[in-house]
Amino acid sequence: MTTFGSGAAGGSVYILNLHEPLDLILSSGSLLSHISQIASFDRTIWTADCNSHGTQAVIGTNLGAALINLETEDVSWFYRSRSDVFSQQFIHSGNVVLCGQRNGAVISVDIRQKQSRFHPAGPSRGPNARRITHVSPVRDEESSTGLRHKVGRNLNSSDAVFMSSVCSLVALQSDDNYFLASSMDGSIKLFDCRLLQRGSVQSYAGHVNSHTRLQLGVNPSETFLISGGEDCFLRIWSIKNGELIFGEKVSDSVLTSFCWPKTGNEFDGKQKSRKQLECCSEHSYFPTHSWGTWLGSPDGLFYTHGT
Repeated sequence: MTTFGSGAAGGSVYILNLHEPLDLILSSGSLLSHISQIASFDRTIWTADCNSHGTQAVIGTNLGAALINLETEDVSWFYRSRSDVFSQQFIHSGNVVLCGQRNGAVISVDIRQKQSRFHPAGPSRGPNARRITHVSPVRDEESSTGLRHKVGRNLNSSDAVFMSSVCSLVALQSDDNYFLASSMDGSIKLFDCRLLQRGSVQSYAGHVNSHTRLQLGVNPSETFLISGGEDCFLRIWSIKNGELIFGEKVSDSVLTSFCWPKTGNEFDGKQKSRKQLECCSEHSYFPTHSWGTWLGSPDGLFYTHGT
């Protein structure tokens, strides 16, 4: 978990221990006992992601992106830019991180290459927290596309693609080469990492957005793409052909987050036990439905499903 920060203080990174059930009815002290602070920064934290093994996290800030080793709490900066990093996504292999920026650039960075390390300075904000000091940004350089967008100079980054301000990224687990991206102007597109210079390979029409940082959701079999709009509509598209297959108003406020229940069909390369599959089938969704997903909005949590 991350905190955004403010003008007086930067954001922080925390770990919430879910090995034991949380009793949210009790005092806040019960919840705080499950939370530990990993690092604090003197800058705004816009976004974060964690790798599939739970050993590394990345954060997107107003000065670039950093990698955090959750076991040693070491911090290294792998991408620096004058444009805020609004969205991030580990590619399933865990070796590459996608970074979407306020200026519309989406870059992929190989975190295995040499990174810049900075020693913490000043007092920690928590019992185990490391405070990360200010890092001067590198000079921006014009992109090779000739557009007016600028990306930070970074030797580890590949070619960039450009949209409006990038608010959500989703890497497809079935194929590391593909990822979905959405932007503030309502555009949603599918890209191939091998062909970034050619632009998107698929677009998804009908989304309504202008300024809200909305998330994208993808079902476990990676056939459906889901998103909410500022018109309070829920829309679902076919990832393969871009067809809009569902679009209705289901809330009186903007749907900002989505979670597809686990079904045991994820592309994690691991064999799940029958007990695990039964648990998912029994408690996470109704097996008689063709699909179902949880939705989050300021009004609360919703569950919607197909017939």
